[in-house]
Amino acid sequence: MAHWVVETARTGMRELTAEDRESVAMLDWLDADRVLRRCMEQYRTRGHGLWALELKSDGAFVGLCGLIAQEIEGVDELEVAYHVLPGYRRRGLASEAARGVMDYAFGSLGVDRIVSIIRPDNAASIAVARGNGLAFERAARFRNLDVSIYAAQRPHPAVDRGQGT
Repeated sequence: MAHWVVETARTGMRELTAEDRESVAMLDWLDADRVLRRCMEQYRTRGHGLWALELKSDGAFVGLCGLIAQEIEGVDELEVAYHVLPGYRRRGLASEAARGVMDYAFGSLGVDRIVSIIRPDNAASIAVARGNGLAFERAARFRNLDVSIYAAQRPHPAVDRGQGT
């Protein structure tokens, strides 16, 4: 079994390696070499990045999910990102994986804020973000594209305001 960075009921996420190039290339709108270089750099410098998203049942590569450091209009943000292969969409895998990544970021990493950068016409990604508690924050420009920024704050436990003993 692979060493999962994040594990959910049906999926596991692990660091990408050079051997994942063909799998990443299946997400044909991505430059696989650039993605692999950037992820490996982020693993080294930040301890996270996009991870290979695999089914626990059979180890099938179904996409990418993880945390990406981004600069949006001059502000440093941490994005939860997800890209699922077409044959695996509409099964709740992106929602499940993204929720697992958010729990990891808010819990293990102690992150206070997570965003998702989404094209305004991407209804499926918007549904994933909203379903995981991210709310529309603002319209923005990112890499010469009009995007919507969805954001969530780390949930904080209720504070006991009683007198105590």
